[in-house]
Amino acid sequence: MDGALTARNFTVASLPVTNLRIPQGAASLGYRTLIKDSGDSAIFTITMQAPVLWRVFSLHRTNLTPEARWQIDVSTDGAAVTSWSGDCNVSLGQCVHVLDSDVMGASATITVWDQPGNWIDIPLAYAGPLWQPARNHSTKSTRDQVPGQDVATSLGGQEFVNARWQQRKVTVEHDSLGDADVAVIDRIIASAAADSNILFIPDPAADAAALSAAAIYGRMSAGELSNPYGPADRHNQSFTFTERL
Repeated sequence: MDGALTARNFTVASLPVTNLRIPQGAASLGYRTLIKDSGDSAIFTITMQAPVLWRVFSLHRTNLTPEARWQIDVSTDGAAVTSWSGDCNVSLGQCVHVLDSDVMGASATITVWDQPGNWIDIPLAYAGPLWQPARNHSTKSTRDQVPGQDVATSLGGQEFVNARWQQRKVTVEHDSLGDADVAVIDRIIASAAADSNILFIPDPAADAAALSAAAIYGRMSAGELSNPYGPADRHNQSFTFTERL
């Protein structure tokens, strides 16, 4: 959100790359590129004023097909820092890649290829650092699917369902947060409260297909912080992540 966004190739004027700053995630508010020939791609660059940390890159709510591929390039003043390319492994309209380690760079360029004669919609994207608490979250964490439905019930009790949307939700219970973790989480909560999307990845070391299937990018809310272990440097807090639609 802090970088300058630029795009190349056959971009649709009414759906510019700067739409990636809009948090809602609707295709009508996203970034669109036309794919005329087999070599065409969606290319956009995030440029920062100074080098920053990069680790995770993701695209969400896209129309990408199983044949889609992408490339990630991080550079500073035109000098390459790192480059990676591979299959998007699209799942639920999203793809996620985690670098092996943090890299410092002033800009990141994402290139996406897909089938020609179509267009690429990218309503949401993340590019930036990855933060992990010192200890893992609790096995009491849960996942859910929230359906958006209009249900009409007849006099005979028959139900007629008009399915509209389905939203994934994860509730993370953490029983062992340290003081240093809480300081970072407080900043994340403040960002989420300002309507910034938060990317949650249950297991950053998972393979590409599992990353895309399990990651959630959207709103985050947090429960109250407690100290169930007395003076020990271990705190409890819950977090709920709901994907943007």
